[in-house]
Amino acid sequence: MVNKRRLFLFFLGLMLFAAFLRLYHINSFGLFGDEKQSALIAVANTNFGGMRELLTPPATFTPSDFWESRGIKSWLDADARGDVSGNSLVHDMMLKLFATLFGKSDGALRSVSVFFNLMTLWLLFYWARRQKSNQEFWPLGILLLAVIEPFFVIYSQQARNYTTSIFFTTASNYFFWNLVDKVDQTTAKPKDLVGWILASLCALFSTYLTALVLVGQFIYLIFVSKSPWNKIKNMAIGSFAFVIPFVSWMYWGPGQYFFNYQKDAGKQYLNYLNFNGPVIGWIEESNLINLFKRSVVILSDIFFLTNDLYRRHGKFGVIMLVVFFFLVITWVTKIKEKNEKNFYIFGLIQILLPVLVLIITAIDAGTTTGFFLRYASFGIPFGIFISAGLIEHLFKSNIWIKSLCALVVFTQLYFLIFQIKPLYSDSHQKYTFSENRSKNPYPLIAEKIISSYQPGDTVLYPSKMNNFLNAKNLQTRVADVSDAQLVNLYFNSQMNFVQKIDTIYKDSVILKKKDGQKILIFDFKQGKYRF
Repeated sequence: MVNKRRLFLFFLGLMLFAAFLRLYHINSFGLFGDEKQSALIAVANTNFGGMRELLTPPATFTPSDFWESRGIKSWLDADARGDVSGNSLVHDMMLKLFATLFGKSDGALRSVSVFFNLMTLWLLFYWARRQKSNQEFWPLGILLLAVIEPFFVIYSQQARNYTTSIFFTTASNYFFWNLVDKVDQTTAKPKDLVGWILASLCALFSTYLTALVLVGQFIYLIFVSKSPWNKIKNMAIGSFAFVIPFVSWMYWGPGQYFFNYQKDAGKQYLNYLNFNGPVIGWIEESNLINLFKRSVVILSDIFFLTNDLYRRHGKFGVIMLVVFFFLVITWVTKIKEKNEKNFYIFGLIQILLPVLVLIITAIDAGTTTGFFLRYASFGIPFGIFISAGLIEHLFKSNIWIKSLCALVVFTQLYFLIFQIKPLYSDSHQKYTFSENRSKNPYPLIAEKIISSYQPGDTVLYPSKMNNFLNAKNLQTRVADVSDAQLVNLYFNSQMNFVQKIDTIYKDSVILKKKDGQKILIFDFKQGKYRF
């Protein structure tokens, strides 16, 4: 008998702990490159390096010029030319909303990721309760594993679209499962069908790669579930509600530039690899050894019981991953209840399909630059379900297996919690190359300009002209406008400071007084504070 009051109290305690892990020090370290891209597109309606007609020297401009409304066409153009061509629409819209409601601080922008990850935790708990309504431990066990999942915690502190896409793919899978899991249900429930359509639509407009989740759903629907024709027909018809907008976006909206962007980026990465050699852990040749290592790393980190074992123990981690998959397959094949068995098969499809596609993509590109867990992270919720299911199965075995399983679980809990610790000091951490950052310098620069500027003064911005792996639209520029963009992000549209980019300066923001005196506002120290 489930004690609902006790269950709720444990649920509340775990959710509060999850919020603490995700919010602690969230505003301490400045936005890194990809986060800046998101902030500019979402909040300022310009891509990184955009607005060149307004900002390129010898032109002068003001904050009111920067914030002037340029209409939907300008916004679509900015979205098309940045952030992989409209790849994060839903997340960017939420960034805009949060910036309007809570301000443009780093913590406010990153809170979008926290919000969607906490929603994912709640959904996993709810889904687990629906699966086994007569058990109290099962949903709490699922929630605990999700609370301490390092990928969830680390990416909750990034103003990027990954936790957004994970939430909507999880919601899409949840509604999909409700539509197909009951053998005697020949027609789809309207609320589940509508939920599936809306969640799938938001997923597609969170990250284009979420299309793989929908492909996985239809693989399961056709080859595993053996659903009645009426059910398949209703879902196929319903899918047009998200397929048509998505296809239209890809052919006539910002998405039309996506494949060109990917082709251009892939070519630049390959050229860099050929001329400069590999950047270990990022730009490497997609040979058999590197593909195997990356695949092992990704698959290991999807599951609680194998997370980080390859990084810590090398070959032993590979052996443990093989043993883990052997145990999972043995356990799943012995499950007698068809619905439960199919659930885990569905989960394995959603885990393995993205990894397989990443392997094929890496072989085609010649490099491993797109072969990271974040691009296959939609499978992590199922990794949690499968890990919890196997633990439950092993705890029903004899005392020796049960004891060994308990030892592994507690060891993993210890190590995974300590995987999160570097996040709070911005030291070397998993899943990200950002480290040793100070507070975001751009709002500090804006505050200093506001307090120092007098009529007749001119703010001079540097032009660092970093030509490392630039998109085509940035290769013909005569000046780097990004520092000017990022400072103006923290002004408002009523301000009229006269500003200009001066290509003489590479790192210094200067306030030139009307009498010719020059005052140093900020020095980026050869990029040390640009992250």
